[in-house]
Amino acid sequence: MIDITAHVTGILAPLNLSVYFNSVPTGSTIPNQYITFLEINSKPALEASDKEYETERLIQVNVWSKGNYYQLVEDIKRLLESAGYERTFEYDAPKQEDDSHFNKVLRFVFFDEY
Repeated sequence: MIDITAHVTGILAPLNLSVYFNSVPTGSTIPNQYITFLEINSKPALEASDKEYETERLIQVNVWSKGNYYQLVEDIKRLLESAGYERTFEYDAPKQEDDSHFNKVLRFVFFDEY
């Protein structure tokens, strides 16, 4: 089973942006563009003889930007899909009055084999 934090961070490294697991660390300066991600669900996908051979992992990636993030979102989809992730869902989160960044939400499924 892979370390999902290291796996996603490594896949997105070519973007040269800050990538955080779950949220920006307290006290950090918030960049103009950055990415957060978390694992929403992990469940057995293939079992036999009481042994798990494959795990289905649902990952959410949030893209945060003060400006247009279209190309960044396309680059993230390309990188994750080329690494075996399948996009299942995406939407633009509504921007609230006090929000400093726009937010695009992407969800991917990844099948982790043992």
